[in-house]
Amino acid sequence: MEYVIRVQRGPLPEKSWHIYKRYNDFVTLHNAFQTSGLSLPLPPKKLLGNMDREFIAERRVALQNYLNIVLMNPILASSLSVKRFLDPDNYSTPFHELALQHVSMALRSEANYEVVKPIPEIGWRLRKHYFLVKNRVNPQDELLLAWVEHGPDKYMDEKELQASFKTIGSLRHPYIQSIEFLSCNEVGGFVTRGLNNAGSLRDLICSAKPKLQFMKKYTNPKQCKPLPVSDVALFGHQILEALMFLHEKGLPFGEYIV
Repeated sequence: MEYVIRVQRGPLPEKSWHIYKRYNDFVTLHNAFQTSGLSLPLPPKKLLGNMDREFIAERRVALQNYLNIVLMNPILASSLSVKRFLDPDNYSTPFHELALQHVSMALRSEANYEVVKPIPEIGWRLRKHYFLVKNRVNPQDELLLAWVEHGPDKYMDEKELQASFKTIGSLRHPYIQSIEFLSCNEVGGFVTRGLNNAGSLRDLICSAKPKLQFMKKYTNPKQCKPLPVSDVALFGHQILEALMFLHEKGLPFGEYIV
């Protein structure tokens, strides 16, 4: 039994398409959410009588309700599993495997750096990929490499991008984590920093380990706790000082590590 699902992106009806899914496809999607710790209302499997007209109608309503609840959760809705389920034509690419290939090629000419292992899905962006790397000079230090492809809005040539990367890499501020190494090529760019074991500010609030999957860390945190007022004042001051510094340099800003 296949269920026909009409999917619409945005407010315009013409940006819509149909997908065809079986119950087992919903089970596969549901299994991808197990790390979230959420209890989601996937209707149970039925071995007998599953072709009964009344049962099919009830299950169709239940599966629609299941999708509605999933899509109301911003973390689940933005996950690669959901995007591949609803839009397989645009999200069937093995993004992380390709990113690993690009990073390995980019580091091939760098004698001091090598990829240790990928750290999948620690952030929410589908096309931003993280890898644990090491510097052969100091192999005991853990470094985190973040790779992003240029995307369709790239307008600078490679020479200009390299110059921009060099300028950004030279910036120093006490409240911005220093860059170990960064570079770009015709496919994308990457930046390498020391791995902060405390993680991000959100990791601190959620008592999460930084290398865990984004969905596991933030969808249903078990030990979420507010920061003391003194820490709020301290971090707020540090963030504002860093933003002022970037503003003075004429640079856009976002994503800071404690």
